[in-house]
Amino acid sequence: MNTIPQRLLSSAPRAWITRFMASLLALRNALLATTCTALLLACGGGSGMSAGGGGGSGTCGSDCGTALITLQDAAGDFQSYTVDVLSLKLRKANGAVVETVAATTRVDFEQLVSLSELISAGQIPSGEYVGATITLDYANASITADDGNGGSVALTPVDSQGNALTGQVELAVQLDNRHHLLITRARTSRLAFDFNLAASNIVDLGTATVQVSPVIQASVVPPANLDIRVRGALASTDTVNSTYTVNVRPFYLQQGDVGQVVVHTDSATHYEIDGVAYSGAAGLTQLASMSAGTLTAAFGPLSTSDFSFTAKRVLAGSSLSNLLDRVHGVVVARTGNSLSVRGATLDRQDGSFVFLRGPVTVTVADTTKVTEVGQMGNFGIGDISVGQHINAAGTVTIDTASGGATLDASAGRVRLEITPLWGMVTGAVANPLVLNLQAIDGRDPAHFDFSGTGASPASDANPAAYAIDTGSIPLTGLSVGAPARAFGFVLPFGSATSTDFRALSVVSYADVGSELAVNWSHGGSATAFPGLSMSSGALSLDLTGVGALHFLQVGPGHINLLSLAATPQIVAASGADNWYAIGHAHSRAIDNYADFGDFIAALAGDLQGTTTALALSGAGSYDAGGNSFSAVHLVVVLND
Repeated sequence: MNTIPQRLLSSAPRAWITRFMASLLALRNALLATTCTALLLACGGGSGMSAGGGGGSGTCGSDCGTALITLQDAAGDFQSYTVDVLSLKLRKANGAVVETVAATTRVDFEQLVSLSELISAGQIPSGEYVGATITLDYANASITADDGNGGSVALTPVDSQGNALTGQVELAVQLDNRHHLLITRARTSRLAFDFNLAASNIVDLGTATVQVSPVIQASVVPPANLDIRVRGALASTDTVNSTYTVNVRPFYLQQGDVGQVVVHTDSATHYEIDGVAYSGAAGLTQLASMSAGTLTAAFGPLSTSDFSFTAKRVLAGSSLSNLLDRVHGVVVARTGNSLSVRGATLDRQDGSFVFLRGPVTVTVADTTKVTEVGQMGNFGIGDISVGQHINAAGTVTIDTASGGATLDASAGRVRLEITPLWGMVTGAVANPLVLNLQAIDGRDPAHFDFSGTGASPASDANPAAYAIDTGSIPLTGLSVGAPARAFGFVLPFGSATSTDFRALSVVSYADVGSELAVNWSHGGSATAFPGLSMSSGALSLDLTGVGALHFLQVGPGHINLLSLAATPQIVAASGADNWYAIGHAHSRAIDNYADFGDFIAALAGDLQGTTTALALSGAGSYDAGGNSFSAVHLVVVLND
C-alpha cells in the first residue's frame, strides 16, 4: 500500500463529518455488517468445543444439530444504541421457520464493537437454512450520540417519513447461495450476525432525531482473529483437560440458558475471580472451587484450524456478577481521589443497564481493590490516570437532572481495561513513539484534562505530543505523518515523565483499514457505476449528484474524493473473508455474496429501469499510487 499524501489527510472528524458518518458508515455497516464477524464453530466428535442443550425448537429429538449463533457490531458514531431484540428466526429452503432466540433481550449494540457475543448454542432441527429474520423493538429504545462538544445528546428514533418510531422493525437477510447454513444430526454448525445500526441510521443533531433503517447481514463463513465472548453460568470444571463448561447466558440474562459450551484454557489464560488475579492452572483450580451456577465470561479468538475456543481471559464470581453497581467508561479528569468519567454505562444490581449521558464521578480510596486486565502484580488507585478506560464497582447514586451519577468505589473495585488510542506519528519512529492524538477510547482528546498526570506540571501529558512506551514491540511499517493505533494502559497518575502510556500492541498505517463512504442526493443516481456489466471485474464511481458523504477514511484522517484527480476503482481484496451485499431500502432486505463477481452481476441486474443507487460504503485498503480501493466488505444501497 502506498503512503497517502499528507495534504489529503485532515485531522480528526469535525462535527459535520461525525454527523454524516452516522448516516453512511451507517448504511454500510448495518447493511453489510463486516462479514461473518464473530463466529463460533464446533465440529462434533472431538472438535475441541462442544455445545448442546438450550435454545432452538427443543422438539426435534434426535434429528437435531447444534447451531452456534453470534452477534457483533462494527464501529460507529453512536455512544449507545440500545433496543430490545424480540426474536431471531431461521428460514429453511422449504419455507419452514425455526425460532432460535425466543426470549426478549435488551442489547446495546455499541458495546459489540470488535467483540462478538455468543447468543445461542442451541439444538435446532436438521435441514438447509437459507435466510433469517430478526425483530427489534424501538418502544423503549435508548440512542445517544456525541454532541460534537464532548457531551451527549439523546436521539429520538423516527421512520423515513419523520414519524416517531415506537414499535417493532423486522429485518430480513438472505444468505449467499453458495453458503447456506446446513444443520445435520449430532454435528455443530455456525452462523454469525454482524450489525452496525449506526450505519443504517441518519442522525440529525439539530432536531435530535435519528432516521432508522436498520439492516442485518449473516454469514456461515468464519473470519480469522476475532475475539468472542462466551458468557454463562458455570456447569463443571475439568482441571485434567484444562476446560470448563458453561450454560450460555448472553448479555445481561440472569437466568434461562441457550445451550452449553466447553471453554478451553491454557497456561497463558488470565483470570480475575472475585477481584483476585490468577494465571494459567492456578486460575482454573480456583474456578473449580466455585459453585455451580457461578457467572463467568470468557474472551478469546476462535481457532480456524480445529474450531476450538481457547480463552485468553476469564472473569468469574463477583468480578462479573452484579453484587455491586458497575460503571465502565473513560477517565477524562482526576482530582485527588475523585475520577471524572464520560461515555459511561451503568450496570445495576438488578441486571438492568443504562448509558449515562451526563458526567459521572467515581470516588476511590486506599481500600479500593484495583486490578489490570491480563496483568499480574499489585495495583492501587495511583494506577488510575486520565485517559484510562475503567470498570468500577461500588454503590451508585443517579443524578436525574444531569443524566449522570456518582459511584462510591471506596469499598469496591476498579479494573483497568485495555485502552485504544488513535494518532498521527510525529518525530522519529522510535521508542518512545510520539503521537498527535486524535482519539482516546473513541473520544476527542480536547475534552480531557491532563492536569496532574505528570511527575510535575511540565511533564503532564500533552495530546499533541503523546509519548508511548512501546518496549520491544516492532515498529515496522510506521512512518511520520501517517496514522497509527496503540492499545495498552495509561501510566500511573502523577508519574509521567518521558512517557505517558504503556503499549501492549501498535498497529501501523500499513495495517490500518480504510473506509469508503459515498451517498447520492435527490433520490439517488442511475449512473453511479458507469460501465457496469455482468462481466465487470471492478466498480467505477460517478460522483455526479454526490451528497454530503464522499470520502475515504484512513485511521483518524479523511480524504475528500472530490479532491482526487480521479475516483478510485473498487476491486476485490485478496483473501477468504470477503463479503459483499446489496441492500434494498424499501423492503429492508439484504442479499449477501461471498464472490465479487456474483455481487457485480447481481448489482448490474438490479440497476434496471428506475432503480437508483442511494449509497455505497466499504471497508478495505486504499492504494494511493494505483488509486484503487481493495474491498474486503462492500455494500451498495438501492432505492428499490
